[in-house]
Amino acid sequence: MARRREPIGAGSRAGLWAGVAALALVLALVLGTLAVVGLRAEVGAGLGPADWAAVRFTLGQALVSALLSVVLAVPVARALARRRFFGRSALITLLGAPFILPVIVAVLGLISVFGRNGIVSQILVWAGLEPVSIYGAHGVVLAHVFFNLPLATRLILQGWLAIPAERFRLAAALGFGPGDVARVLERPMLREVLPGAFLVIFILCLTSFAVALALGGGPRATTVELAIYQAFRFDFDLGKAALLGLVQVAIAGTAAVGALRVALPTELGP
Repeated sequence: MARRREPIGAGSRAGLWAGVAALALVLALVLGTLAVVGLRAEVGAGLGPADWAAVRFTLGQALVSALLSVVLAVPVARALARRRFFGRSALITLLGAPFILPVIVAVLGLISVFGRNGIVSQILVWAGLEPVSIYGAHGVVLAHVFFNLPLATRLILQGWLAIPAERFRLAAALGFGPGDVARVLERPMLREVLPGAFLVIFILCLTSFAVALALGGGPRATTVELAIYQAFRFDFDLGKAALLGLVQVAIAGTAAVGALRVALPTELGP
């Protein structure tokens, strides 16, 4: 039992001020860091041809990786949603395995399979063909699809499971064929889910560093983050590194705003 009376608004005001203080601290850490990077950036110097090539490769590989991950995930998610089989729950759980593995361990696994001395290359050599190389743009895309295909599958699977089972039973009772079910129930869901899944994976591929570092394979497969690392580690050009950092923040921030607009269209306006 309380020993004395306290105004009802006292606790609310204390909680409000604590929330304001926490928000101010977070904003100071985030915006303060961006402000320092912006002050350090040599905006007048601009970006060179190699830097613009890194920007183009970053956008291109992220676009291709996200597109392949989402397209390949649609039939997998549909099969998991529409079929019941032994080990289905375990398989859905294992879709999170790429996020548990350290990136470098997964990359080494891909190299052991698709590298010049990997299993696939050994089979090709045995068949009298040339071995394959995983290094370069195709290797970066392959690794990103490996990491993000399970995520895309889980995101799309949630959309499929959100469709009430009664609608499928009603469609069957009305004599709907597979094409009718896809047109009436599945395609509207995919139009809502796919853009958000695509943008989330696009952002993850934009900010991938270890994959591009291990499998990039030269200047033609250099991302913005690799360019930042090279400018800082090898050239010690802090102004250029800061400018590239602002470019990376602008690209990722634009994609993040797009993802929020897709996820919360009514709250963020038209």
